[in-house]
Amino acid sequence: MKHCLLLLGMVALLAVGAPAYSQYIFMDVNGDGVCTTDDVVSNLTTSVDIYLDTNHTAAGGTVTCSDGLSALNMFGYNVIIHAGGAGSVSYTGWTNAVATWTVLEAYRTSGSDASVGFIAPSAASAPGKYKLGSFGISASGAPVMSFLTSNGSLGGGAPVTGFGSDCSGTFAAFTQVLGTDFLDACGTSSGTPSNPTTWGTIKSLYR
Repeated sequence: MKHCLLLLGMVALLAVGAPAYSQYIFMDVNGDGVCTTDDVVSNLTTSVDIYLDTNHTAAGGTVTCSDGLSALNMFGYNVIIHAGGAGSVSYTGWTNAVATWTVLEAYRTSGSDASVGFIAPSAASAPGKYKLGSFGISASGAPVMSFLTSNGSLGGGAPVTGFGSDCSGTFAAFTQVLGTDFLDACGTSSGTPSNPTTWGTIKSLYR
């Protein structure tokens, strides 16, 4: 029943100001499992990893459910992303990384946006940090990618970015929603990575 409410609750809300519990969703491009200014999309980038920490802030602080009782676990997720900035992205697919989970909202794209949703077949995953999966991409220029709080140009599909949890959100049962129940989100950077990424840069270190 709770799994059904994940989708129903997400459809029912949107865009009303509310306190943040500060869970953290972020993108990773360079494979180090964190979101920093080094996560820059270029024409060499083939995928963008999506992570969710259900019970920590971006700064690493531990958070608990606002009711003081329920677990900030996870039994489903919806993700919506957008590519903007000085470049463009073509999406090539989604690879789910949460073992045994099945499709809740089919992967779809529309222009610069993409969305997907998955759900647990039975038990929820314990509170913590999870790699949800990876969007395959083909990029040109220097695009900047970010999370969307609603499905925008996608129409149907995942209505918001968020996750199903025993901890009910402000406006939806068993649902935590980005922009409503938590605010911590990190997309890709527009700057040049601090780590050497080209042979020319690497050679310059030895001269």
